[in-house]
Amino acid sequence: MHVTKNRNKLSNGWRVTLAALLLTAVAACGVDSDDGDDRNTVGLAFDDTVALDLYCANIGIFPDRCVLEDPANPYRFSIVTEETKFDLAADAPSETARFYLWATALVRGAGIPGENQYNVALSLQRLWGSSNSELTRQQALKAYRAYLDNFFDSIRFREEPPNSGNIVPRNLNQATGQNLFNPAGGGNQEGSTDPLFNLDPAINADEAAKEVGDWGYTYDQVNEIFSFPL
Repeated sequence: MHVTKNRNKLSNGWRVTLAALLLTAVAACGVDSDDGDDRNTVGLAFDDTVALDLYCANIGIFPDRCVLEDPANPYRFSIVTEETKFDLAADAPSETARFYLWATALVRGAGIPGENQYNVALSLQRLWGSSNSELTRQQALKAYRAYLDNFFDSIRFREEPPNSGNIVPRNLNQATGQNLFNPAGGGNQEGSTDPLFNLDPAINADEAAKEVGDWGYTYDQVNEIFSFPL
């Protein structure tokens, strides 16, 4: 499997500067609590080519809460809510940082839980594309399965097109199928992402079908629908 450049990694100087300013702001003060506060003493990761070191086997996987104990989590003492998580995600300089953000949002119940679990999986998939870490790939699959097992009918709301003010619901079930079966294909809600199984699209789809079958699901690739086999 080749290593590909992370498509979401921010490279413009002003974005890096903004992220640094954000880190300075959240490092100011606060009291350690499960709800979070404005303190952060861990630097935001910038390099997605470094393999993720998993603090516990199920970090980022519902209902595990160990991400709040991980000393590498830059958001464990920060205010992560429905109101702040999207701004934090936009300012995060890497998929590694976004993984920790969405895992923290999942534990803290910040907004739609299925959306948070899905975004954990997506960040792991993108991080796999840069780090080529098998452990990260396996964690991405666990996160997608956790989405299907716990939040099967979850949706999210997106502004489409961007900056239009037009907010529409999108089924995360469909986006999950696209990321597993046809991540580089046209029409993917997330744009092109790295396949989790094989660079050959046909082989990738076959191996994805076997994987989700082992989870107890089937996937209609034409209509992009997951279902439970009879």
